[in-house]
Amino acid sequence: MIFRRPLWIIAVCVLLGAHAVACSPSPKRHTDADIAFLASDAHVIVGGVPLIIPFVALTGFAEKPSFSVSGEKDHQAAKERLERFGKAAGSRAPAPSFDNLEIRVRAYGWNDFDTSLKRICTHLTRQWSQSVCNDPASPLLRVMPRDAFYLVDDRRLDAFQNHWTVGGERVSDQLEQMRLRYREPSVVCDAEPSSTGTRFCTAAVAISGHLAAVWTVWSGPAENSLQAERQGAAIAEFVLNALGPSENFPALSAAAFELTKPTVPTGPLNR
Repeated sequence: MIFRRPLWIIAVCVLLGAHAVACSPSPKRHTDADIAFLASDAHVIVGGVPLIIPFVALTGFAEKPSFSVSGEKDHQAAKERLERFGKAAGSRAPAPSFDNLEIRVRAYGWNDFDTSLKRICTHLTRQWSQSVCNDPASPLLRVMPRDAFYLVDDRRLDAFQNHWTVGGERVSDQLEQMRLRYREPSVVCDAEPSSTGTRFCTAAVAISGHLAAVWTVWSGPAENSLQAERQGAAIAEFVLNALGPSENFPALSAAAFELTKPTVPTGPLNR
């Protein structure tokens, strides 16, 4: 797990408009306007690669963080940042560019604290998001990282200087030790295991152009390698077949099913 959230995500916690997401412990039912916004597509560019992804998949929009931002000026500035991001990313052209985006693939309609999110499934525009929305056991969810991962511009890995691993190491330092390869994950682990004996590692893989992915894997050395290979292949297939200008859901489904098998492929999948 990588600790640090982009500033535009913090803005979610103080936005009071139609697209607000509550940050207090008490649950807040999403309105029809919230659902429509979360199901709509964000158009962004990372590493020179155009991506289309629903706002609900961008970590922070549909989740309810426990932190808060105090002060009227901070409140207004955060609100304006989120409004600018939503307006810019909600337009097809010109799509805004980012050094990194934090994404989570999950069953978006499943939330014990807010059953109103079940309504989002029929509003999502792409088959991949519809397929996982009410199915936490779907093949895609079984092979993707359980937690959030980052899509990043591999020329701006210094953006992770203020991101830290579970073991307190700087993520950017671990990334500097890697030589990113096309769809072949690299892994660098914390020097010391956690108090429970688990070793956490940073994994990264080049996907297309200057677009790469960064995420966390854990457990023993063998498990780290296998987990990184499986999840790295899954992330690459997901980005290339689900987030591009046109979706190729049959190819994504076939790849996800193949990756659920015990034998983990290395490099690009053979089809």
